[in-house]
Amino acid sequence: MEALWVLGAYVLGLGASALGLPPLVGYLAAGFGLGVLGLQGGDLLHELAHAGVLLLLFSVGLKLRLASLFRPEVLGVGSLHLLLAGGLTTLLLWPWLGSAAWYVGLGLGFSSTVLAIKLLEEKRELSIYHGRVVVGILVLQDLVAVALLAAAGVKTPTPWALLLLALLLLRPLAMRALERSGHDELLLLFGVGLALGGGSLAEAVGLSGELGALLLGALLAGHAQTTELSRTLWGLKEAFLVAFFLEIGLGGFPPLELLGVGLLILLSLPLQLAIFFALFVLFGLRARTAFVSSV
Repeated sequence: MEALWVLGAYVLGLGASALGLPPLVGYLAAGFGLGVLGLQGGDLLHELAHAGVLLLLFSVGLKLRLASLFRPEVLGVGSLHLLLAGGLTTLLLWPWLGSAAWYVGLGLGFSSTVLAIKLLEEKRELSIYHGRVVVGILVLQDLVAVALLAAAGVKTPTPWALLLLALLLLRPLAMRALERSGHDELLLLFGVGLALGGGSLAEAVGLSGELGALLLGALLAGHAQTTELSRTLWGLKEAFLVAFFLEIGLGGFPPLELLGVGLLILLSLPLQLAIFFALFVLFGLRARTAFVSSV
């Protein structure tokens, strides 16, 4: 079965690239195709996908400038977009969902962190200005999602979650360990260990593993060796992320009764883009930067 995962992802990923599309479109298509054939993902694919997401967020953390999270265009645009997009959607859904419309409305205002960061990374735009702004907004959305899940009673962080901030005190020790890891397999093990360890630690205190991996990566941000560490992790991260997109496809097609809902969500995307664009311009971004960031 594992060979079919790899073969399907390779063939359709190659086909997507030939059509000028990102390979991840092919990986998704491969997942749907394998699902139609009756194949299932299972625990192995899920664990590989989870590891890929953690490695991706850890790699982003290596490039993250914490000061960029507190810029007006991040806090202002990110929070106002959720309020506007969530508020409009809530008003539309209230007659059918009642108070639950507020949670659904805010949820539809979120972006896919993994998808957006993967596309920015492929375009090599993570480190330029609009990439940093987008990553900041994605992190803000993830924090709001944690609060939203807690308010809904789905997943409540424990009081121990505050101790994650104490990890910042370990920054000198983490940097020294990075320097001692050399340039070969020890460096790879160091990065994988921090990414997976950060994810497990965050999940143990009721937070998302992605935030934990991001925080552990941010511990090392600014060190001269983080570029080498990121390159060392690149191949492993890319391979595991294929499992993430395959798993989505293997989840199957939505039932027919949800296709209308899906169409409405697709029609709302231009509205989301318009809100983001207007807010970015309001906060002083140039029109081109505002448009690229919104897309």
